[in-house]
Amino acid sequence: MPVSKRAGASSSGSETNYYSPNTAPKNWFRLLWVLLLIAMVAVAVVNIKPYVDAVRNFGVTIVDATLIKFISIIPIVNVIANILGVGVYWVIGTALWGIFQIIEVLPVILYNHPGFLEEVITDAENSKRYAIKDSDDPTIAILKKGYNKLPVGFIENLAKIRLVAYVADFCICFWCYSPVASGKITDFFWYVATGQWQRINSNNLMFALITLFGVEIALNLLLWVGKLAFTVKRASEPRR
Repeated sequence: MPVSKRAGASSSGSETNYYSPNTAPKNWFRLLWVLLLIAMVAVAVVNIKPYVDAVRNFGVTIVDATLIKFISIIPIVNVIANILGVGVYWVIGTALWGIFQIIEVLPVILYNHPGFLEEVITDAENSKRYAIKDSDDPTIAILKKGYNKLPVGFIENLAKIRLVAYVADFCICFWCYSPVASGKITDFFWYVATGQWQRINSNNLMFALITLFGVEIALNLLLWVGKLAFTVKRASEPRR
């Protein structure tokens, strides 16, 4: 009987060890996720400067007094501005940067959200469609086209707005970190087309690309690590 008891205890212990989850991968994923988040915040802070410089050079000084009065009316914004010790250029530049970044990364977030994708697909599959007739009033025909595109129509419009935001963002980044001495975008494309790489400032080009795509790349990495960690967690759970 004692032998049988020891054998049973050994078997139970072996089974417990076999099914015990390994916490090491989880900890590594958490650490990697935190490091990526810190890197994303650092890139975001650095990327605000081109927008601040753009606002400063586009003659926003005319409305400085009005904006300062308006900001002073808002208690929360006023407190934050006083704590950070930033001027109106940084407030407007940060707001401008935030608008561009939200437009650029919103599709990334939406396309990585299973619940959102399922809802859109379900609505698209089950929504009613109106046939457009030649006898329809032009206004009714336009309304039917708009309704038939729902709910994917706003996603198409978001993609168009995102493209416009990237073009404007590219112009700001190119202006702040011009990879050519002349500062002309036509010279840059001419040097690239003719292979005159020595005339391109690689450091400025790198800063421009980081400013343009840094936050989106960091966000994609964060989402990728999160999905991978979730998959590993499910794989390490004991099967029932």
